[in-house]
Amino acid sequence: MKIALLAPSPVPFVIGGAENLWTGWIAALNAQAGVEADLIKLPSPERNFWEIVDSYRRFAELDLSHFDRIITAKYPAWMVDHPDQHVFMLHKLRGLYDTWPAGMATQVAGNAPAVHSLLKTLAAARGARSALPEIFGALDTVRAQAQELPAALFSLPGGLIRTVVHALDDIGLARSAIRRYTAISATVRDRADYFPSGATVQVIHPPTLPRAQAHPSPKVPSGAIFTASRLDAPKRLDWVVKAYLKAGIETPLVIAGDGPCRTQLQTLAAGNPRIHLVGRLTDAELAAAYESASFVPFVPDREDYGLIALEALQAGKPVLTCADCGGVTELVQDGVNGLVMQASVDGLAKGMRQLDQDSALYQRLAANARESVAHIGWDAMAQAFCRPWPRVAVVNTFPIYPASNGGQLRLLNLYQRVADQADVRIVNLGPCHGAGYQRELVRGLTEVVVPMTRQHLAFEEKLGKTLHAPCTDVAAMLQPELTPDWLTAIQQACEWAGVVVASHPYGYPAIRKVWNGPVVYESHNIEADLKKAIFGHAETELAEVARIEAECARSAQLVMCCSQEDASRMQTLYALDAPPAVVPNGVDAASYPVLPQSDRDAMRARLGLGDRKMAIYVASQHGPNIDGLKALMQEAPNAPEVLFGVVGSVCNTPDLPTPPPNMLLAGRISDTELRVWLAAADVGLNPMISGSGTNLKMLEYAAAGLPIVSTPFGGRGGILEAGVHYVAAELDAFAAAINDLMADSASDTRATMAARARERAVQAGDWRAIAQHMWTAFAERGLVKLPANG
Repeated sequence: MKIALLAPSPVPFVIGGAENLWTGWIAALNAQAGVEADLIKLPSPERNFWEIVDSYRRFAELDLSHFDRIITAKYPAWMVDHPDQHVFMLHKLRGLYDTWPAGMATQVAGNAPAVHSLLKTLAAARGARSALPEIFGALDTVRAQAQELPAALFSLPGGLIRTVVHALDDIGLARSAIRRYTAISATVRDRADYFPSGATVQVIHPPTLPRAQAHPSPKVPSGAIFTASRLDAPKRLDWVVKAYLKAGIETPLVIAGDGPCRTQLQTLAAGNPRIHLVGRLTDAELAAAYESASFVPFVPDREDYGLIALEALQAGKPVLTCADCGGVTELVQDGVNGLVMQASVDGLAKGMRQLDQDSALYQRLAANARESVAHIGWDAMAQAFCRPWPRVAVVNTFPIYPASNGGQLRLLNLYQRVADQADVRIVNLGPCHGAGYQRELVRGLTEVVVPMTRQHLAFEEKLGKTLHAPCTDVAAMLQPELTPDWLTAIQQACEWAGVVVASHPYGYPAIRKVWNGPVVYESHNIEADLKKAIFGHAETELAEVARIEAECARSAQLVMCCSQEDASRMQTLYALDAPPAVVPNGVDAASYPVLPQSDRDAMRARLGLGDRKMAIYVASQHGPNIDGLKALMQEAPNAPEVLFGVVGSVCNTPDLPTPPPNMLLAGRISDTELRVWLAAADVGLNPMISGSGTNLKMLEYAAAGLPIVSTPFGGRGGILEAGVHYVAAELDAFAAAINDLMADSASDTRATMAARARERAVQAGDWRAIAQHMWTAFAERGLVKLPANG
């Protein structure tokens, strides 16, 4: 594998923590078998507005397609365009992000047309790389007129450069551009605006350069309190000096390094012969200073990481830090390998006295120091970035994008998250009259859709008349050879992948036509039970569904079910040797707006629904959902003051009864429209009495902040609890439960239950956590390796 480590070169050039990181990282990468790595650096001055812009442009125009993988760690290197770019975030241009001056406006002043045009172009970009030529063209227009514009417009920091850099970073770091996100620390990972919304970010703590052979310096007395740093304000070395003076201890304090605060520190230390500012030390002298030190105070303000702390701990020395020091506190564990004090001079002085005078405490912390960071090393760091991506092929019988029904939503959301750690290719069967296509849904997740042949469609239509139900899945199961191109695409995917997944059992016969290797079975439901409720009269076809599902489950390396109930049923029904893993359904809770009642009323008016309270039922054209709709049609007249809004393809079911006057069948709608309807509703309904798996609609209602009325059967899966997160009622009591919940006297109950349900949806329904369930199940069966975490 050929890897480029791409980085900016500071102008004027200085060697800092980043430069040491590149040096050690390149050596470690090239020490890995089969890896050839190169460090590529471009000069990146940032002394004025236009130098920053030009640095971003140079990286955006760089062609590194001759490398297999690109690693970027610092702005603006991530502007490079490469299909396998891995970001290891040190930090963004902090002065335009987390250290933006308090009280400084972010708006851009000025009325120049060129500036307005630039701002409009930046706002419209929305993270799309295709917008870069227009953005840089608009910047060139502004540059040509710069002499005629106010100089303050180009100030650093300033609103215009902040807007430009944020827009460019949004493009460079977009989820469509980056294969994998990692960060130097949890502190960096958690900073606002550092990563795209919804991105999965792994934390990997980097090591330091190998320590040089120690060579003591006469400037550093043995046994001193020692620290080393650039002498600038964010390192808060003035706190260290003030705390030392306040602590009243006799042990010398030595501060190594140089920088703009040296004179201030000398003034603070004046008259105290025990404080030594010794300037820059060589690597050998620095190694000796750590070895001979008593302990190391390091108290920077919101540090990205803290290599000084790591170096001290590796030398077996306790570290004294403060609670607000950011990444340093991820290395220093209070009372284990150092002390984490209140962020103040007084707190720091107290810690100095403790470490200087409490011998038992000191010895305990020193004894733990080295071991606490022993897992942080160059070999692990290199392996984390040169390991080939696992490849996962998924076979399914319907397209998944755009997603509207539960199966599509599960597949799209789950495998987007699996793609955070693997390359995923989903091979789906599409409609006869469409064209075949292959598209990357997000970086790492590709959907291949093969249209069924006319012969395949004719067979499906004939089968549908026998089953009296939609049967794309069953038709594909019974005669997959009717669409040869689907089999070809499946064969190519299976040969490409390391893990092959049958999502539903219906694609399993197609897999076995072309592939004899191991298969994982991802079960959405117990299909034999589900189909029995839909076409139980068709005994031959039903028996074939049960046979194929049994064969798929028994031969699979791993079986995954959506609920514990389904897992138990699957194991019992098919006499499986091992219980299936549970990989539940989820929901992207953060993407659902939760509105106060006044806003719900306004949304309802916008949809032309009047001022009645609305109960919403979301369902696809699926047997159990159809039964639920028919039951609601019978119950709705018993709640005449409530408008029953039904959305989804269930509304298109043939031969439905005439809906009651207070029921509106809105039909199939887009995901965006669904969120509007959910925002307008007052209650979510789940009138299910058959089926298996779990109901995604329950989590959708909960994420949207709706109180829920569900049958006890509909609440299966254990994610939401009856009486706590929803009202449970049998179908013949549904209207009464809805009336009770809608009553004005129940407003507090509605609000409390809805809040609990949303909290539960956020905690238990997060797709990242659910994908990790799957990934862990893969790893436990030896199908993949879990990535190392820092």
